[in-house]
Amino acid sequence: MLDALLDQGAGLRMQTPHAATRLAALVAQGDADTELPLLWQICAALQALGYQVAVLDGTSAEHLHSPGLLQLLDGSIGADDDFDPASAPCGLSVFPAALGLKAMADEHNLRAEDALRLARLLRPHDIVLLYAPAEVVAHWAADCAIAPVLPAAPLQSGVLAAYRSLRTLHAAGIAPTVASVVTRTGMATAASAQAARENLARCAETWLGLQIEVLRVRAVPLESGLPAASGDVHRLALRLIEGAATLAAHALPFPAPATGAHYAAERFVRSH
Repeated sequence: MLDALLDQGAGLRMQTPHAATRLAALVAQGDADTELPLLWQICAALQALGYQVAVLDGTSAEHLHSPGLLQLLDGSIGADDDFDPASAPCGLSVFPAALGLKAMADEHNLRAEDALRLARLLRPHDIVLLYAPAEVVAHWAADCAIAPVLPAAPLQSGVLAAYRSLRTLHAAGIAPTVASVVTRTGMATAASAQAARENLARCAETWLGLQIEVLRVRAVPLESGLPAASGDVHRLALRLIEGAATLAAHALPFPAPATGAHYAAERFVRSH
Protein backbone atom coordinates (compact mmCIF):
# COMPACT_ATOMS: atom_id res chain seq x y z
CA MET A 1 0.00 0.00 0.00
CA LEU A 2 2.77 2.38 0.97
CA ASP A 3 4.64 1.59 -2.25
CA ALA A 4 1.55 2.58 -4.22
CA LEU A 5 1.37 5.85 -2.30
CA LEU A 6 5.01 6.58 -2.99
CA ASP A 7 4.54 5.79 -6.69
CA GLN A 8 1.57 8.16 -6.83
CA GLY A 9 3.60 10.86 -5.12
CA ALA A 10 6.43 10.38 -7.60
CA GLY A 11 3.96 10.89 -10.43
CA LEU A 12 2.74 14.11 -8.86
CA ARG A 13 6.28 15.38 -8.52
CA MET A 14 6.83 14.98 -12.26
CA GLN A 15 4.07 17.51 -12.95
CA THR A 16 6.29 20.42 -11.86
CA PRO A 17 10.00 21.17 -12.45
CA HIS A 18 12.12 20.38 -9.41
CA ALA A 19 13.19 24.01 -9.05
CA ALA A 20 9.62 25.31 -8.75
CA THR A 21 8.71 25.97 -5.13
CA ARG A 22 5.10 25.20 -4.27
CA LEU A 23 2.94 26.69 -1.53
CA ALA A 24 0.48 24.53 0.40
CA ALA A 25 -1.57 25.32 3.50
CA LEU A 26 -2.82 23.72 6.71
CA VAL A 27 -5.43 25.71 8.64
CA ALA A 28 -4.59 26.38 12.31
CA GLN A 29 -7.44 26.57 14.81
CA GLY A 30 -5.66 26.67 18.15
CA ASP A 31 -5.81 22.92 18.82
CA ALA A 32 -2.12 22.10 19.11
CA ASP A 33 -2.78 18.56 20.39
CA THR A 34 -4.46 17.69 17.11
CA GLU A 35 -2.77 20.00 14.63
CA LEU A 36 0.93 19.73 15.52
CA PRO A 37 1.18 15.92 15.36
CA LEU A 38 -0.64 16.11 12.03
CA LEU A 39 1.60 18.92 10.79
CA TRP A 40 4.82 17.06 11.59
CA GLN A 41 3.53 13.82 10.08
CA ILE A 42 2.46 15.56 6.87
CA CYS A 43 5.97 16.99 6.67
CA ALA A 44 7.40 13.51 7.28
CA ALA A 45 5.24 12.12 4.46
CA LEU A 46 6.38 14.87 2.10
CA GLN A 47 10.03 14.27 3.01
CA ALA A 48 9.55 10.55 2.41
CA LEU A 49 8.45 11.47 -1.10
CA GLY A 50 11.74 13.32 -1.60
CA TYR A 51 10.57 16.90 -1.02
CA GLN A 52 12.57 19.55 0.82
CA VAL A 53 9.96 21.08 3.15
CA ALA A 54 9.76 24.39 5.00
CA VAL A 55 6.98 25.47 7.36
CA LEU A 56 5.78 29.07 7.68
CA ASP A 57 4.27 29.12 11.16
CA GLY A 58 1.65 31.85 11.11
CA THR A 59 0.73 31.09 14.72
CA SER A 60 4.15 32.15 16.00
CA ALA A 61 5.62 35.66 15.88
CA GLU A 62 9.22 36.38 14.92
CA HIS A 63 11.61 38.00 17.41
CA LEU A 64 15.33 38.52 17.94
CA HIS A 65 16.02 35.03 19.26
CA SER A 66 13.52 33.35 16.95
CA PRO A 67 13.88 34.90 13.48
CA GLY A 68 11.61 33.92 10.64
CA LEU A 69 9.73 35.31 7.65
CA LEU A 70 10.09 38.95 8.71
CA GLN A 71 13.88 38.56 8.75
CA LEU A 72 13.78 36.75 5.41
CA LEU A 73 11.93 39.73 3.99
CA ASP A 74 14.49 42.26 5.25
CA GLY A 75 17.43 40.08 4.20
CA SER A 76 18.95 39.62 7.65
CA ILE A 77 18.72 35.83 7.31
CA GLY A 78 18.57 33.36 4.41
CA ALA A 79 16.32 30.36 3.87
CA ASP A 80 19.34 28.07 3.77
CA ASP A 81 20.40 29.11 7.30
CA ASP A 82 20.06 26.42 9.96
CA PHE A 83 16.51 26.53 11.33
CA ASP A 84 15.56 23.57 13.44
CA PRO A 85 13.54 24.82 16.45
CA ALA A 86 13.42 22.63 19.54
CA SER A 87 9.66 22.28 19.12
CA ALA A 88 9.99 20.86 15.61
CA PRO A 89 11.22 17.42 14.49
CA CYS A 90 14.83 17.30 13.40
CA GLY A 91 15.69 18.10 9.81
CA LEU A 92 12.70 20.38 9.28
CA SER A 93 12.97 24.13 8.59
CA VAL A 94 10.31 26.01 10.55
CA PHE A 95 10.06 29.79 10.24
CA PRO A 96 7.91 31.85 12.62
CA ALA A 97 5.85 33.94 10.24
CA ALA A 98 2.99 35.81 11.94
CA LEU A 99 4.59 39.27 11.60
CA GLY A 100 6.00 38.67 8.13
CA LEU A 101 2.65 37.48 6.79
CA LYS A 102 0.96 40.53 8.29
CA ALA A 103 3.57 42.84 6.77
CA MET A 104 3.04 41.37 3.31
CA ALA A 105 -0.74 41.63 3.68
CA ASP A 106 -0.52 45.25 4.90
CA GLU A 107 1.59 46.35 1.93
CA HIS A 108 -1.15 45.71 -0.62
CA ASN A 109 -3.43 43.00 -1.85
CA LEU A 110 -1.51 39.89 -2.79
CA ARG A 111 -0.34 39.89 -6.38
CA ALA A 112 1.78 37.60 -8.53
CA GLU A 113 4.86 39.53 -7.36
CA ASP A 114 4.22 38.39 -3.79
CA ALA A 115 4.20 34.74 -4.82
CA LEU A 116 7.44 35.19 -6.75
CA ARG A 117 8.97 37.06 -3.83
CA LEU A 118 8.13 34.20 -1.50
CA ALA A 119 9.51 31.70 -4.01
CA ARG A 120 12.82 33.58 -4.19
CA LEU A 121 13.08 33.79 -0.40
CA LEU A 122 12.44 30.08 0.08
CA ARG A 123 14.10 28.79 -3.10
CA PRO A 124 16.03 25.91 -1.45
CA HIS A 125 12.72 24.21 -0.60
CA ASP A 126 10.38 22.28 -2.88
CA ILE A 127 7.26 22.79 -0.76
CA VAL A 128 6.47 25.60 1.67
CA LEU A 129 3.68 24.64 4.05
CA LEU A 130 1.76 27.61 5.45
CA TYR A 131 0.35 26.81 8.90
CA ALA A 132 -1.90 29.70 9.89
CA PRO A 133 -5.44 30.70 10.95
CA ALA A 134 -8.22 30.58 8.38
CA GLU A 135 -8.18 34.36 7.82
CA VAL A 136 -4.51 34.29 6.85
CA VAL A 137 -4.84 31.16 4.73
CA ALA A 138 -7.84 32.69 2.95
CA HIS A 139 -5.81 35.81 2.10
CA TRP A 140 -3.16 33.71 0.35
CA ALA A 141 -5.31 30.90 -1.00
CA ALA A 142 -7.76 33.17 -2.81
CA ASP A 143 -4.98 34.74 -4.89
CA CYS A 144 -2.65 31.75 -5.26
CA ALA A 145 -5.34 29.13 -5.99
CA ILE A 146 -4.48 26.94 -3.00
CA ALA A 147 -6.82 24.24 -1.71
CA PRO A 148 -5.81 24.04 1.97
CA VAL A 149 -6.27 21.17 4.40
CA LEU A 150 -8.69 21.92 7.24
CA PRO A 151 -8.19 19.54 10.20
CA ALA A 152 -10.86 18.94 12.83
CA ALA A 153 -10.70 17.00 16.07
CA PRO A 154 -13.68 14.59 16.33
CA LEU A 155 -14.99 16.46 19.38
CA GLN A 156 -17.71 19.09 19.79
CA SER A 157 -15.11 21.86 20.16
CA GLY A 158 -13.31 20.60 17.05
CA VAL A 159 -16.50 20.58 15.00
CA LEU A 160 -17.34 24.15 16.03
CA ALA A 161 -13.82 25.41 15.28
CA ALA A 162 -13.75 23.63 11.92
CA TYR A 163 -17.15 25.06 10.97
CA ARG A 164 -16.00 28.61 11.75
CA SER A 165 -12.87 28.12 9.66
CA LEU A 166 -14.88 26.54 6.85
CA ARG A 167 -17.24 29.54 6.88
CA THR A 168 -14.28 31.93 6.60
CA LEU A 169 -12.75 30.00 3.72
CA HIS A 170 -16.08 29.62 1.93
CA ALA A 171 -16.64 33.39 2.12
CA ALA A 172 -13.35 33.79 0.24
CA GLY A 173 -14.37 31.23 -2.39
CA ILE A 174 -11.97 28.55 -1.10
CA ALA A 175 -12.84 24.86 -0.92
CA PRO A 176 -10.56 23.06 1.55
CA THR A 177 -9.96 19.38 2.08
CA VAL A 178 -11.69 18.71 5.41
CA ALA A 179 -10.24 15.98 7.61
CA SER A 180 -11.41 14.60 10.93
CA VAL A 181 -8.15 13.78 12.70
CA VAL A 182 -7.54 11.38 15.59
CA THR A 183 -4.06 11.85 17.04
CA ARG A 184 -4.16 9.92 20.30
CA THR A 185 -5.59 6.71 21.68
CA GLY A 186 -8.91 7.17 23.44
CA MET A 187 -9.50 10.55 21.84
CA ALA A 188 -12.88 9.43 20.52
CA THR A 189 -14.80 6.22 19.99
CA ALA A 190 -15.53 5.12 16.46
CA ALA A 191 -19.18 6.03 16.95
CA SER A 192 -18.49 9.51 18.36
CA ALA A 193 -15.93 10.25 15.64
CA GLN A 194 -18.45 9.23 12.98
CA ALA A 195 -21.09 11.41 14.66
CA ALA A 196 -18.69 14.38 14.67
CA ARG A 197 -17.97 13.97 10.94
CA GLU A 198 -21.67 13.77 10.16
CA ASN A 199 -22.40 16.80 12.35
CA LEU A 200 -19.79 18.91 10.58
CA ALA A 201 -21.09 17.86 7.16
CA ARG A 202 -24.65 18.61 8.23
CA CYS A 203 -23.71 22.08 9.54
CA ALA A 204 -21.90 22.88 6.29
CA GLU A 205 -24.92 21.86 4.22
CA THR A 206 -27.51 23.59 6.44
CA TRP A 207 -25.77 26.91 7.03
CA LEU A 208 -23.40 27.25 4.08
CA GLY A 209 -25.19 25.24 1.41
CA LEU A 210 -22.12 23.03 0.96
CA GLN A 211 -21.99 19.30 0.51
CA ILE A 212 -18.63 18.29 1.91
CA GLU A 213 -16.77 15.07 2.38
CA VAL A 214 -15.02 14.82 5.74
CA LEU A 215 -12.05 12.48 5.44
CA ARG A 216 -11.14 10.22 8.33
CA VAL A 217 -7.47 10.49 9.27
CA ARG A 218 -5.73 8.54 12.01
CA ALA A 219 -2.33 9.96 12.93
CA VAL A 220 0.01 8.17 15.32
CA PRO A 221 1.11 10.06 18.48
CA LEU A 222 4.07 12.38 18.10
CA GLU A 223 7.32 10.91 19.40
CA SER A 224 10.90 12.12 19.53
CA GLY A 225 12.37 12.94 16.15
CA LEU A 226 10.37 12.98 12.95
CA PRO A 227 7.48 10.50 13.28
CA ALA A 228 6.61 8.02 10.60
CA ALA A 229 3.40 9.05 8.87
CA SER A 230 0.43 6.69 8.72
CA GLY A 231 -1.19 5.62 5.47
CA ASP A 232 -4.03 8.06 6.16
CA VAL A 233 -1.55 10.91 6.52
CA HIS A 234 0.26 9.92 3.31
CA ARG A 235 -3.03 10.13 1.44
CA LEU A 236 -3.77 13.50 3.03
CA ALA A 237 -0.29 14.71 2.05
CA LEU A 238 -1.03 13.77 -1.57
CA ARG A 239 -4.23 15.81 -1.40
CA LEU A 240 -2.20 18.71 -0.03
CA ILE A 241 0.21 18.44 -2.97
CA GLU A 242 -2.72 18.43 -5.40
CA GLY A 243 -4.01 21.63 -3.81
CA ALA A 244 -0.65 23.44 -3.77
CA ALA A 245 0.19 26.48 -5.91
CA THR A 246 3.39 26.73 -7.94
CA LEU A 247 5.40 29.82 -7.04
CA ALA A 248 7.58 30.32 -10.13
CA ALA A 249 7.93 32.95 -12.84
CA HIS A 250 7.61 30.36 -15.60
CA ALA A 251 4.71 28.42 -14.08
CA LEU A 252 1.12 29.36 -13.42
CA PRO A 253 -0.62 28.43 -10.15
CA PHE A 254 -2.71 25.30 -10.21
CA PRO A 255 -6.25 26.18 -11.32
CA ALA A 256 -8.58 26.99 -8.42
CA PRO A 257 -10.77 23.98 -7.71
CA ALA A 258 -14.47 24.44 -8.37
CA THR A 259 -16.25 24.52 -5.02
CA GLY A 260 -18.72 21.77 -5.80
CA ALA A 261 -16.25 19.55 -7.62
CA HIS A 262 -13.69 19.76 -4.83
CA TYR A 263 -16.10 18.35 -2.32
CA ALA A 264 -17.44 15.62 -4.59
CA ALA A 265 -16.59 12.02 -3.89
CA GLU A 266 -15.37 11.63 -7.49
CA ARG A 267 -12.29 13.74 -6.75
CA PHE A 268 -11.58 11.68 -3.66
CA VAL A 269 -11.57 8.53 -5.78
CA ARG A 270 -9.28 10.14 -8.37
CA SER A 271 -6.79 11.17 -5.67
CA HIS A 272 -6.36 7.59 -4.61
